[in-house]
Amino acid sequence: MAMLHLAIYDALAQIWKIKQSTEREAPFEQNKNIKVLAESTAPSAFICEWTAAAAVSHGIIGYYFPEQQAHLDTLLSHFKESRLLTGLQYESDIEMGMEIGMGMAEKYIAYAKTDRTDIEWKGKVPNDKNLWSGTPGKYDAMKAQWKPFTLLAADQFRPAPPPSDWTADMEELRQFNKEHNSSDIAWKWKSEPIWDNLVERKILEYGLDSFQAAFANAVFHTARFDGTIAAWDGKYHYWGIRPFQYDPSFKPILETPNFPGYPAGHTTVAGSLAKVLSYLFPNDTHEFKALALECSESRFEGGVHFRTDNEVGLEVGAKVGKQVWEAFGE
Repeated sequence: MAMLHLAIYDALAQIWKIKQSTEREAPFEQNKNIKVLAESTAPSAFICEWTAAAAVSHGIIGYYFPEQQAHLDTLLSHFKESRLLTGLQYESDIEMGMEIGMGMAEKYIAYAKTDRTDIEWKGKVPNDKNLWSGTPGKYDAMKAQWKPFTLLAADQFRPAPPPSDWTADMEELRQFNKEHNSSDIAWKWKSEPIWDNLVERKILEYGLDSFQAAFANAVFHTARFDGTIAAWDGKYHYWGIRPFQYDPSFKPILETPNFPGYPAGHTTVAGSLAKVLSYLFPNDTHEFKALALECSESRFEGGVHFRTDNEVGLEVGAKVGKQVWEAFGE
């Protein structure tokens, strides 16, 4: 998703510079017999940015899901035809958008082949009863080795070591479980794409144009990607034990993911997303902070994390989000 939205943003940025210096009326403006079938918000009809975004999507989604290529080809063909029927652009504008989009997709696919997301884990789990134990996923354990987009290094915001004694954290979880058989927010954050729905709603709510929306999505998904790297760096550096391992009699509400707990991945990403969303939509900062805190609480109530895992994750994530925003500002 980060690769997709960054490529769309870069393609639109390239087109937007040309649009701002090249005025061209749309076909329906030059020929009153042409019925317009869509709304135009662009400063110029020259080069179709929508087709560029479609071409980028066709290329990058096809790279990751090659078995869908025939379906993607059909979608792109239908899109080009429908775009021509809007009356907003000439066929040459659509073809130029295609060329720019395909070129940008190729650049990002070349990058994807070097981003280290295909490296398999071949390490060993520490033999220490006070640390996490299990069999890491062959790709999951290597997320800290992914090439970040904005972080200077995976360990740039690595937190201090976790507590050596989890007794107080564990007792808090036991007490919660005694008083609650379930948790609404635990299941809410487990079953719904809260952040994804939120960013799309904010884009609609604030009426962002295509370029602004592309920028918002690029920042958002970069924050998620780099936040994941930062979280996994801490997880596989400290090998933080999970509550059900610390106390085998403890039964969490949610199923515990198969990787170390410290810092919490959900909350690191939540902290990162809340921070960049606050930069993008500053009037709603309170809403984003409240959601990040709710996400943090949901992982505690679900029993898959100690509260310390979550609190530290939020702190790390906020630092990542600030880094992402500053990198885009450059």
